[in-house]
Amino acid sequence: MTRYAYFVDLSLCAGCEACTVACQALNGLDWNIRYTKVDRMVVGTYPNVKSSFVTTQCLHCDDPPCAAVCPTGATYKTADGPVKIDDENCIGCQYCMTACPYEARTYDAAADVVRKCSFCHDRLGAGERPACEQTCLTGARMVGDLDDPTDPIHQQISAPDVIHIEGTSFYYRLPEHLDRAALPADFKPSVATFAWQSIVQPVGQILMGSTVAALLLSLAVNAFRNRGKEGAQDGNG
Repeated sequence: MTRYAYFVDLSLCAGCEACTVACQALNGLDWNIRYTKVDRMVVGTYPNVKSSFVTTQCLHCDDPPCAAVCPTGATYKTADGPVKIDDENCIGCQYCMTACPYEARTYDAAADVVRKCSFCHDRLGAGERPACEQTCLTGARMVGDLDDPTDPIHQQISAPDVIHIEGTSFYYRLPEHLDRAALPADFKPSVATFAWQSIVQPVGQILMGSTVAALLLSLAVNAFRNRGKEGAQDGNG
């Protein structure tokens, strides 16, 4: 069984944003929409200043809250790890955007759907590499299979200086002058997501079921009454 993970070596990132542009080109995005973001981090005080770049995107959580709150099942986690969105089922409610702790989603008003990084899941299935990894000029990006012990990604993520963003599919190596605070936080389920899963959705389903039942009962009663009226009219005739 394949289980994808993503390793990013920020000590090699040059901030060129080739990954961002490749993603935009592949997904037909406008210049201001970025599924893959590259931010400059500056530390120190003049004249002892150093800068590095931190790249972020959807971290493809192990237990994605976006999928938990989606009322139609449009957002789902695949068996091999990536979290995807089915445009056909997305109703543009944007609940997933509120639930996402990494602000990794964007709303497409023209199509009335939410979009994000798909881990280039279709490309992986076709034996190709993700666009962002393929275009990285310094080799700072690597996608691999955690369930394959021979995959080169294991040589990277097993190093003591590599940080796993807990609860997600992402691993990072930092340059020496950046600390853990520069990276996305470990994933922790929010109270709001728990409330949605445990209270709002079940109650909503019950109420929706009651509403449908009441509607069907009303239709049946009206049909019965109409048949009674028709019978009475026939008898009078």
